[in-house]
Amino acid sequence: MKRALRTVLALGLLGVVSLMAMPVSADSVMSFIYHRDEGDDVDQRNQYLWRVLRGALEHTRPAWGDYVLGPSIAMHQKRRIYVLENNESGINVSLFPAQRGLDDKLIPVRIPIDRGMLGYRVLLIREADQPAFSAVKSVEDLKKFRFGLLDWWEDVSVMKNAGIDVVPGTSYEGLFKMLGAGRFDALSRSSSEVTQEFDLRRKDLPGVAIETHLLLHYPMPAYFWFPNTEDGRRRADRVREGLTQMLRDGTLRALFDEEFGPLIKRLDLDHRLVIELANPLLGDNEPLDDPSLWYKPGPP
Repeated sequence: MKRALRTVLALGLLGVVSLMAMPVSADSVMSFIYHRDEGDDVDQRNQYLWRVLRGALEHTRPAWGDYVLGPSIAMHQKRRIYVLENNESGINVSLFPAQRGLDDKLIPVRIPIDRGMLGYRVLLIREADQPAFSAVKSVEDLKKFRFGLLDWWEDVSVMKNAGIDVVPGTSYEGLFKMLGAGRFDALSRSSSEVTQEFDLRRKDLPGVAIETHLLLHYPMPAYFWFPNTEDGRRRADRVREGLTQMLRDGTLRALFDEEFGPLIKRLDLDHRLVIELANPLLGDNEPLDDPSLWYKPGPP
């Protein structure tokens, strides 16, 4: 398996080209243009996503042919949805959490590439507040705290639905500074993001720490999405076929274990108190009942 994983990653590098501002078009070699995110110049929290996409494209190279894969300009989520929905140039694939009604506009590949890790949330807090968070036992207890989020993040609807106070930030980087300045009490980050974000900024944020007791969870499948066009459907079909092969041969699980295994151990996710929150944004077609697709904390 490790040899197969190394082969996928090594071969995938051959398919990468620079696609900055390349217009979306259909040609003999399929192009997959994805977005950059705020913070990509500082951290690399999104690189796993594109390694998975590259793996899917490598698995389908014999049947579908060569491809090119690379980034476009940075875009926040609302802009990415608009570009894909209107088939504008810039990107032709992105990753979004599942949300009700989005599949009326775009084509999802309903295989959660991170096994649901996006929905397991660890908090950044001020270190002095750890005793207060260690006393939390329920959703009701969480209502004592203010959470900082960006307006367009799906977490806002989840938190407000649970009756938790949300303080909106104006930028990704600004959230970390707001937390350190005491503008709110906790910054909810996915378990796949929090360690890298914290490590890169800890020198500039004295007194901020990763909370050690809680693991918030709300179902938040992360899928690749494509324009609802002929070309978009072809790209989605190819990626769906590739991800299905990766599930069958264990490559997707191997990539997950490589990426998230150290994080699960470092954050001690298997021994935290899990607090479940409902996700009011989910539609009716998410494969939540297939345990093979999802990570679940706890003893093996």
